[in-house]
Amino acid sequence: MKKLTYLLIIIFFISGCATAPRKEAVSFGGVTRSINGVGYVPASAVIQSYNANHTWDPIARKLIIEKNGREAIFCVGADAALINNSIKKMPAAVKMDSGKIMIPASFASLVLKELFPPPIISTRRKRPIPYKGKYAIRTIVIDPGHGGRDPGAISSIGIKEKDIVLSISKRLKSYLQKEGIKTILTRDNDRFISLWRRSHIANENNADFFISIHANASRTKYVNGVEVFYLSEAVDDFARATAAAENAALQYESSSFNKFKPKSAVAATLGDMLSDENRRESIELAKCIGGGMSKSLSLRDRGVKGARFYVLKGAQMPSVVVEVGFLSNRKEAMKLKDKNFQQRLTKAIADGIVLYKHRYEKTDGFTRPR
Repeated sequence: MKKLTYLLIIIFFISGCATAPRKEAVSFGGVTRSINGVGYVPASAVIQSYNANHTWDPIARKLIIEKNGREAIFCVGADAALINNSIKKMPAAVKMDSGKIMIPASFASLVLKELFPPPIISTRRKRPIPYKGKYAIRTIVIDPGHGGRDPGAISSIGIKEKDIVLSISKRLKSYLQKEGIKTILTRDNDRFISLWRRSHIANENNADFFISIHANASRTKYVNGVEVFYLSEAVDDFARATAAAENAALQYESSSFNKFKPKSAVAATLGDMLSDENRRESIELAKCIGGGMSKSLSLRDRGVKGARFYVLKGAQMPSVVVEVGFLSNRKEAMKLKDKNFQQRLTKAIADGIVLYKHRYEKTDGFTRPR
C-alpha cells in the first residue's frame, strides 16, 4: 500500500495541473538568481524566510518543508509540488545548482506565502525584558581585527580584512544594542590597536564575553567556509596557520604597549588558569555563533577549534575569534564585500550571540540542565 501511494505521488509530480502563479516573483533577501531565464531562489532562503522546518531525502532527492502542520514537498527535476496533498504546477522544475536546491522564485513567493503566512510584525519594537539574575549577560566587547597600518589579509582584488571586519562589527553592535545588550567596540574607525590592548579594553569594561572578528586566508585558493576559535592548543595545521596569520599583527606593535602584558610569570600563569576556567563557556559561545553562520547562510562549517590567539590571551572572560570567510577565495571575498551579505552575516552572528545569552542565563551559567 505504501509503495502504491508513493508511486501515485511520483505520477502526480510528473503530470501536475495548471496552477502556476501569475504574479511576478519577489526576491528573498537579494538571493534570487536567473537560471535559463527563470528566477530561482535557494530552498535555504525560503525555509529561513518562512521560519519553517525541513527534511531532505538525498536518495529520493526530495525536500519537505513543514510549518504548523502544513507541508510542501518538492522533488529535484519535477515541475510540480505537493502542497498539503494537492498538486501545484510550477513555472519550472526544481533544480540542484552548486549543491543548493533551487525553487522557482515566483512559486516560493506566492504559493508558499499562502501556505506559510509570515507572522504580522509590529513596527513598534518591544524592548527585551532584561534577565536580572546572577548570571545576566549585560556587556560584551566586539573587536574588529587589525586596522590602521595592519591591513590583515588582502584578497587578490584588493579587499582588505580590516575594512570588512570593521563594517561587520559596526552592524553587529547595532543589532545587539537593539536586544538590550551593551556593546563596546575596541575600534570604530581605521586605526591600529595592540593585540594586548584589545583584550584589556574588555577587562576594563567588565565584559561578560569578548569576540574578535576576522576574515581568513589560505595559500590554497579553493579553501572556504567559516570557523570559530577559542583559546587553546591548536588542533590541526589549519588552526595553527590561522593563529599564526592573525598573530602576525604583533610585528606592528611598539614597546608602548608592554604595560598591557603580564608583569610576571605568576601573572601569566594566573591568566592561563582563568582561560582554562572560561574554556567551556567559550566553546559554547563558539558553537552558537558558528552554527548560526553556517545554517543561515549555507556556508561551509569548518567547525569550532582551539588555537593560540594572542588577542584572546589577556581576556579575563569567555572569548572567541570569529573567522567570517576566506578572502583568498575569490567567490567568498566578493560575498564578504557585498553589503547585503554583510547584513545577513551580521544577523546570523547576532542570533548566535543571543542564543548563547539565552542558554547561559537559563542554566545559571551552565550549572544546571536546560
